[in-house]
Amino acid sequence: MTAAFQDDSKRRVKEAADIVEVIGEHVSLQRAGARLKGLCPFHSEKTPSFTVNPDRQLFYCFGCKESGDVLSFMMKYHNMTFQDALSSLAERYGVVLEERKLSPEDQQRKKKRDALVGANEEAARLFHHFLLENPSAAPAGKYLEKRGMTADIISRFRLGYAPPQWDFLLHGLVRAGIKQDTAVEAGLLVQKEQGKTYDRFRDRIIFPIFSLSGQVVGFGGRILGDGQPKYLNSPETAVFDKSRTLFGLYNNKEAIRTAGRCMVVEGNFDLLSLVAYGLEYVAAPLGTALTIEHIKILKRYTTEVVMLFDGDEAGLKAAMRAVPLFLTQQLDAKIAVLPSEHDPDTFLQSYGKEAMEEKVAKAMELPEFVFGRLVNQYGLSLAGKGKIVRELRPIISAIGNRKLQKSLFVAHFSEKLGLQPEELVGSSASHIAKRTQPPVPVSAQHRQLLEFLLICPEALPRFLDAGLEEIVADESGWVGNILARLKEFVLRDEGCGVEGILDGLAVEEKDFVSAILVNAPAYTDEVKEVMAVDMAAWVRKQAWQGRKSRLMRRINEAQYAGDDDLLMELLEKKKEMDEVVYT
Repeated sequence: MTAAFQDDSKRRVKEAADIVEVIGEHVSLQRAGARLKGLCPFHSEKTPSFTVNPDRQLFYCFGCKESGDVLSFMMKYHNMTFQDALSSLAERYGVVLEERKLSPEDQQRKKKRDALVGANEEAARLFHHFLLENPSAAPAGKYLEKRGMTADIISRFRLGYAPPQWDFLLHGLVRAGIKQDTAVEAGLLVQKEQGKTYDRFRDRIIFPIFSLSGQVVGFGGRILGDGQPKYLNSPETAVFDKSRTLFGLYNNKEAIRTAGRCMVVEGNFDLLSLVAYGLEYVAAPLGTALTIEHIKILKRYTTEVVMLFDGDEAGLKAAMRAVPLFLTQQLDAKIAVLPSEHDPDTFLQSYGKEAMEEKVAKAMELPEFVFGRLVNQYGLSLAGKGKIVRELRPIISAIGNRKLQKSLFVAHFSEKLGLQPEELVGSSASHIAKRTQPPVPVSAQHRQLLEFLLICPEALPRFLDAGLEEIVADESGWVGNILARLKEFVLRDEGCGVEGILDGLAVEEKDFVSAILVNAPAYTDEVKEVMAVDMAAWVRKQAWQGRKSRLMRRINEAQYAGDDDLLMELLEKKKEMDEVVYT
C-alpha cells in the first residue's frame, strides 16, 4: 500500500464513519458536555476516564493513556491489522476502496493464504455438520455431552467430528471445489510418497483453531476411541503458527478484557470445561509450551495471567519454564496448582465453580512459586542454596535492563536465602554496575527506526535508499555503529538471526540493542509493510530537509566570506530545491 493510497483511504473512511456509533457498540457512553465518557475498554476501572470527542473524531483515556481515531479503536479493540480495520469500516459505511497494487510475489502469497483459509473453513463446516446431522456421529455427541459440552458451546466453538473413514474429508473438499494440493498444504490431507492421499483427522472430536480475526487456520483433534496420539494438531502452514496462536483466545477475548486477567490452561477440553462453568477468561497453547509470542499477544488483552496447571511434575516444570518469559515482557503472572489427582475438568465436577474461582484468587506470584518450588526441591543447606542460586541466575538475567525490577527481585530473594545481593547475581554483578551508568541519549524517532529495522532487517535497503545514513549522521555514535553493523549483517545475509549483530558491538551498545530485541513487539506482515512505507517516507523527508538545512548553512558561510561565485551557485541550488514540493 502506498503512503498516498493509505492516507486517502484513511481520510475517506474517517469522514464516513461515526466514532460515537462504533465505540458506543462496545462502551456505554454518557454525554458530558460536548464529549462523551465511559468506562475504558482497555483497562479495568470503576470511574469513567475514557472520553470520546465527536467533533475531532478522537478518543482518549485519562487512565491508561490509550488514544486514537476510529481506525485505532477498531485495531486495538478487535486486534485487527490496519488493513482489516480499514476494510471493515469501509464496508460498513459504504466507502469504496481502490484495490491496492500488489507485487506479483504479494499477489501469489495472498492467493495462497486465501486458498488455505478457504479450505480450512470448508473443512470446519463439514466436520461441524457431520457432528450435528449424521447419525453415525452419535457416539461423539454422547462423549461431548458427558464432558459437559452444551449445544451453545458446540455452536460457539464450531466443534465437529471426523468419522473413521480415510476419505470423508477428501471427497467433501473435492465436491466443494477445493484443490487437493491446497488441502494437503493446509494439513487437512496427508499425501504418501506413492501419491495416495488420505484424511489426517479420523475418528476424532474436532476443535477448529481461529486466528485473532476469526478465520479458521487449523484444527485440533482428540481421538474418540483408543489410539495414539491422543491429541493431534494441524501442522504449521502459511496461516497457522502454533507459537503465535492460542486456542480459545478469539472466542474469549472480550471475557478476558472484562475480567482483567486470563487463565492459561493446558488442553482444549480444560478450556471448554471452564467455559461451560461460566469461567470464560481462558486460553490454551496448542500442544506446546508458552512462547514469548504467546505472552506478547496476551498483553494486548490483559495485565495479569494465571496459569492453571495440573499438580503433576510436567505441569510444575512448565511453570518453571514460563517465568523468564513473563519477566521479560513485564506481564504479571501467577500460578494456581490443582491437586495431583485433578485436571480442571475433574476439579470443577468435584468442587464446582466457586472453588475454582477461589483457587484463581489465591494463585501465587510466579517468582514466589518458583522460589518455593526450588526450596522444596533442594532445601536450604549450603549445597541447596548453591543449587537454588544457579537456578535463579538465568531468571535474573531474563529481566534484562529493567533495573528497578531486577534490583527488587535480587534484594527480595537474596534476603530469603540469607545472602548478599552480589552473591546471588555472581559474576554478573560488575556487569550490572556498568549498566547503572546513564545511557547515551538516542532520540525517540531514531530509537523507533532502529527497533523496526532490528525486527525487519530486510527493510534496510529501502531505508538506505531513502537517506537513512544522512539523518543519523548527527546522532549519537551508538546509532551509527548499530546501523553499520546491521548494514553489514544484511549485505552479508548472515544466517544467525539478527541477534548476530551483537557480536560486533561494544558492551553498552549490546545492552541497548538487547533491550530493544527483548521488548520488540510482534507485527504481522501487513503491519510491517505499512510501517515500512510510512517510516521510509519520514526518512526521505527528513533527509531532504537536512540537505536543505546544510545548503542554507553553506549559503550563509559563502555570504559571510564574500564568495559571490559560490554564493550564486548555492542560490541556484536552493532555487531548484524550493521548486520541489516535498510530500
